[in-house]
Amino acid sequence: MKKFIIALSCFSLLVSCKKDEITVEKNDSTTWEIDKKIEDNDIRTQLGYDPRLNYIYLKPTVADLPMLSFGNVTINRNYTKEVEVKLLDKPYDKDVQVSFAYDASAYNKVKANYSGFELGDANLVQLSEATKTLSKGETSVTFTLTISNNSNFNKKVILPYALKVTDSGLTLPKGKDVFVLKVFPEEIKITAVTREVPKLLGYYNGTTYIGDNDKKVTFTVKSSYELPSGLTVALVRNTNPSLGSKKLAPNGVEGTLPEESFDAISKDLSFNLDASNITAKGEYVLPLKYIVKDASGVEQELSNNGVVVNLNVKELVASNDNVEVASKELGTKLNRKGIRISYYGTVYYLGDMIDDDLSSLGYVKEGAFVYFTFPKVRNIKTVVIKTRQGNEMKALSLYAGLSQGNEQIQGSATYSGKGDFIITFKNSVPLIRLALGNFVNKDDATSHWMGITDIQFYEE
Repeated sequence: MKKFIIALSCFSLLVSCKKDEITVEKNDSTTWEIDKKIEDNDIRTQLGYDPRLNYIYLKPTVADLPMLSFGNVTINRNYTKEVEVKLLDKPYDKDVQVSFAYDASAYNKVKANYSGFELGDANLVQLSEATKTLSKGETSVTFTLTISNNSNFNKKVILPYALKVTDSGLTLPKGKDVFVLKVFPEEIKITAVTREVPKLLGYYNGTTYIGDNDKKVTFTVKSSYELPSGLTVALVRNTNPSLGSKKLAPNGVEGTLPEESFDAISKDLSFNLDASNITAKGEYVLPLKYIVKDASGVEQELSNNGVVVNLNVKELVASNDNVEVASKELGTKLNRKGIRISYYGTVYYLGDMIDDDLSSLGYVKEGAFVYFTFPKVRNIKTVVIKTRQGNEMKALSLYAGLSQGNEQIQGSATYSGKGDFIITFKNSVPLIRLALGNFVNKDDATSHWMGITDIQFYEE
């Protein structure tokens, strides 16, 4: 206990001696900084604004107003841009005068962000009103800028507009108090959404066929900006095409080519193919181009405006040896929408063969023929038949045609295995009509009916 009292006395004596050495100095330095951690934890930093303040700002802060040109067509049009002055989150408690005006002095603040643009003249754009009242209880007011199109304008300029308010109770956030209008020359571009359209046709016995639902060809042409009135757009034969190894489609294949008023940003140009003008198999190119004419009929110069229809004409050949049983399907599975079924002979629940319900059944008997009519020419490679266990078939024949009544034999297939009956054409067959017939029941079948739960088609 005595040792503790002695130590405490020594400590008190030491403190008493040091106290006389303490001094207080004034620090006039202005280089001090708030600790970064304190700034990061400040709610104003986390929210991006100080919730104690009332903010007023511009929306948007930048916009484009192009000066449009299109060949020798005169484009007389006024363009407008609305700029909104907004309060951040709540109405103000009194009327406020808001100024929005061209401010050349703001150019130096923003020019670094707009390389290649110079300061534009204030009279290039009309401002409806430079000062407006933001009424008590309202949260926004709008200013309108208008510019008249000049197709000969050839400069890139920016026009800065500054937002100002006289009420000290409102705060202008940095970067949201200057609006920049970009004005620059712009040529209207006309483009085709798709430049190539493929079509498969069939050829048999001197005649070329195309499905009734596949004759129509459509090219969609788009404009980069709204066009002036009085223009028309048309498809015409391209007299200087690049064919490669393909043959030039004969005249008349295109039928009547369209010419329409170009009264929208996007326009569909459609026509029907006339297959009767093609008299041999092969690969053909129908070369076209889209043109635009003004109200006087003068054609406007367009670049890269060629489009083509590629016609692949495949010949249907009769054969007794073009089918074989396979273990795996070949080709791409077709969507069966639009396929029609018809028949000859004794069948039952025929439509169930191509629905998506694998529990449903269609039945055929020996002597029946089932016909599948496709909406357009298909180059079939594989047919997959799902049969009902206990009602299988052991053989059938396949016929292909391009018109009703002209189905040509492709061969017969015999199957003794289990599971799907997969039949592949050694050479894929162009067809519109596919017929299954000459059905043969299994030797040990307990019924005269052969059950089919599903049929799928695969195209090469």
